[in-house]
Amino acid sequence: MKAVDPILRPRTSRLVECAGRGQIRIYVDWQVLVEAEAKSRVARALDEANLKHSVEVPDVLALVEEERAHMQAKRRKKRESEQMDWTSFHDLEDIERFEEWLNSTAGNLVQMATVARTLEGREVRLVRITDPTTPGPKKKIWIEGGIHAREWISPAVTTYLMHQVAVSPEWRDILKVTEWYFVPVANPDGYAYSFSSPRARLWRKNRSQNGPSARCKGVDLNRNWNLKWGVGASGNPCSETFKGKEPFSEPETVGLGRAMQSVRDIDVFITFHSFGQTVLYPWGWTRDPPANVKQLSRLARKFNEGVKAASGGRTEYEIGGSGPLYGLASGASDDWAYGAMQVPFSYTIELPDTGSHGFLLPESEVSRVVFETSSGMHCMIGFLTNIGPCARHAGNRSKSVGFRGFRG
Repeated sequence: MKAVDPILRPRTSRLVECAGRGQIRIYVDWQVLVEAEAKSRVARALDEANLKHSVEVPDVLALVEEERAHMQAKRRKKRESEQMDWTSFHDLEDIERFEEWLNSTAGNLVQMATVARTLEGREVRLVRITDPTTPGPKKKIWIEGGIHAREWISPAVTTYLMHQVAVSPEWRDILKVTEWYFVPVANPDGYAYSFSSPRARLWRKNRSQNGPSARCKGVDLNRNWNLKWGVGASGNPCSETFKGKEPFSEPETVGLGRAMQSVRDIDVFITFHSFGQTVLYPWGWTRDPPANVKQLSRLARKFNEGVKAASGGRTEYEIGGSGPLYGLASGASDDWAYGAMQVPFSYTIELPDTGSHGFLLPESEVSRVVFETSSGMHCMIGFLTNIGPCARHAGNRSKSVGFRGFRG
């Protein structure tokens, strides 16, 4: 970790008029991670630059230690394979056991495949869920989780949604006309490493060896896809956003890309990240809007409507382009899906919160976030398929989606 590590996000921004360029977005509030011994030096530099600043989280490692102690106190005995819950975070072993349990118990709805093997020998798994008794064509939906290791809420949301689609009666009608592809953990090496020690908790990248003498490991898998590769990404192997030596240099991105090409004609691509509470559509490499920006915005609003209904209005997402809202960054999976695979609806969904805990979302928030996100997805896909409470035509509306508990 450097003295100042810009791994956190712009918190707030505003649009201002710029002569000759129209409106541009100015970021007015940022979070950065600062080593304890550099605190006074950084504060002095900010004061000299007349920049207002405050300490929001005095000791990030203390939060990590608190999180680990809470998890260990809850984990006490080995879980049976079917005992998945969404009231806590789960390591890779738990998630893989859950995938295998779902594959063996959900009848012919679920199929599982390995699409890549990492440098440390772990599987990148793809879980397909559809009702084989209903005819096509069907809407194809690709859900990616866990491409950034430290974003633990992402695999939690992805596995919960996978469970709901496979077993919940509220999803049955939608499942008849859809075909789902879930990647619960796109970065298994990095995810496993983030559970290994307090110092590893905020690890982002995979665990690639960047050359025999390189002192820094890892490639940011969400800067490694082959579309406008290199814009807004780093060529420094020690950077959090290291793009790799070339596009598709990593087995994870190669395998996932080939799997998507094999599936073809995907209608919706969603990659879950944290944090920020934003629904982002392309592009990340430019601030120019995509051709179907109105349609992208409308479907994103349906996700937000579902979340707001489930949360009683307490949770709301900002909607916009990745580049305008978060700054330019290329090589991301959502841009590749939209540009290279021509997926018409491609999104990054940045899950809660908005910065109070950031990547260290408390376990007490897991059940709320997975439920609200699933409700948002139900509304979004219900609108797309014209089924359920968010259907475009009232005659096709069925009962609203409800809470069914968290046990697998």
